[in-house]
Amino acid sequence: MFLTSPCFHHTQSNTTCWTRPAVDRVVIIVLDALRFDFVAPSSFFKESKPWMDRLPVLQKLASTEGTSARIFKAIADPPTTSLQRLKGLTTGGLPTFIDVGNSFGAPAIVEDNFIHQLVSNGKRVVMMGDDTWVQLFPHHFKKILSLPHLSMLRIFIRYAVDNGCIEHLFPSLYEEDWDVLIAHFLGVDHAGHIFGVDSIPMIDKLEQYNAMLEKVIEVIGSQSGPGGIHENTFLLVMGDHGQTINGDHGGGTAEEVETSIFAMSFKEPPSSMPSEIDSSSCEINLDHKRTFISSVQQLDFAVTVSALLGVPFPFGSIGRVSPELYALGAGTWNLERVNVGNCSNRLKVEEWMQNYCNVLSSILGRYIFLSKF
Repeated sequence: MFLTSPCFHHTQSNTTCWTRPAVDRVVIIVLDALRFDFVAPSSFFKESKPWMDRLPVLQKLASTEGTSARIFKAIADPPTTSLQRLKGLTTGGLPTFIDVGNSFGAPAIVEDNFIHQLVSNGKRVVMMGDDTWVQLFPHHFKKILSLPHLSMLRIFIRYAVDNGCIEHLFPSLYEEDWDVLIAHFLGVDHAGHIFGVDSIPMIDKLEQYNAMLEKVIEVIGSQSGPGGIHENTFLLVMGDHGQTINGDHGGGTAEEVETSIFAMSFKEPPSSMPSEIDSSSCEINLDHKRTFISSVQQLDFAVTVSALLGVPFPFGSIGRVSPELYALGAGTWNLERVNVGNCSNRLKVEEWMQNYCNVLSSILGRYIFLSKF
């Protein structure tokens, strides 16, 4: 059942969400079964492993001053299978182990969800890759690209899914007919299931992803200047769940529930956040560069990205707006680093802070609304 979010208000001309969008476009690249240690620098762990540091482009951007990029440890809730994780990511709720029976024939989601709210509010969504998305949201996507039939059942076609994603992803980045682009790659999940994490096919796949992501960031960055189609685009590279050393997932071990989100804004970098809301830990690598990594719950994904795009939260979501993710996409936290003597800067900061207060107020209003039932 789809219900109107309490963040809606009525005006004489139209009905809109009263939290203004902080970003115009979002690119969501899902790397299935992306373990946390595939993304975080090996210096974060007691022992270095062969599969670590294979995505150096993400680590470099997250540790370079002057870039608006950050690595997050994302905590998933079991069951850690793709169907349940996509359901949790888009509804902001908690799937159950009963849903596991649907993993190879997913029914359409009937609960209010992030994708439904996007489409209902005029956002154009393009999807490519894992056809689980189409099973869950059969009537929502403006375009569906690179969709091998039943990719979840035919495991050897998963490399074809990745190749199809790459084939369609880069031309799509030059197009203006979408607001949210979702590309779901399956190769790491496949390599883990067949060969295990500690294998040459896994390393090869991660290195392929690194080259792909490097090009994605280059393409978006080249069009992020004033007036460019990616002037206000937010990039998210994320896993749906992790995997054990043998490539298994579905349960609740740390290896299975700990995945990653790499987030990058192509606007000017935000100022540092005050310590009371900054949950990051820091490591210094061999190049004496600091990498800050925060933790975020996957339950927070739907409401945080909804807030950034200015659409209502999924009605049944129990997540919260992640302050670090929102700050990265939307602007600055620390007023001390802003030239408040500049009237334009002061008004911009005040507008941003007011918008974030509105986001938090809308969450409070929703819970008050729900408490009446």
